[in-house]
Amino acid sequence: MTAAMLIADPVVTAACSAAAALVLLLSVLPKLREFERFHAAFGVYGLLPSAWSRVASMAFVAAETGAALLLVVRPLHPLSAVAGLAVVGLATAAVVINLAHGRRDIRCGCGSDADSMPLSAGLVLRNLALLAVLATAAASAATAPARALAALDFAAAGFCALALLLMWLAATQLLANADRARTRA
Repeated sequence: MTAAMLIADPVVTAACSAAAALVLLLSVLPKLREFERFHAAFGVYGLLPSAWSRVASMAFVAAETGAALLLVVRPLHPLSAVAGLAVVGLATAAVVINLAHGRRDIRCGCGSDADSMPLSAGLVLRNLALLAVLATAAASAATAPARALAALDFAAAGFCALALLLMWLAATQLLANADRARTRA
């Protein structure tokens, strides 16, 4: 079995879509609960005029929510993954631009307990991993043959999605712990 054959399976699409949907939902829910906190973090990035900050931060949260919901409602459709790619790609680009300008003191505003985590190359790598999962979902959805998923397929996709989510959460925790260790030193 080749890698292309493995990727072109609806189980791969479902697993990657489910994992990405969970990550986006875990990211967007705190932003919705504490929008002012996210808005403040968004403004510190300094990529837009301050007059546009509120509307742009609201639009970003709406886009992130929409991408997460698309991945939940239409997990086997390639455009759902493309929507996730756009949102995560935009957020990652904002981090990279600020890092390129030497602004490492900015807190990420990621929408979780890791909000206090500063921008870093590790954060970019973590986001690149999520982009890879979303790209795999999009490629898989575009090439996977249409077939009904059996109970075992759903179980396999669920376990794979859970494993991917746990890796995301572990990476986030490692980044937050590294920052705490630097702060204490």
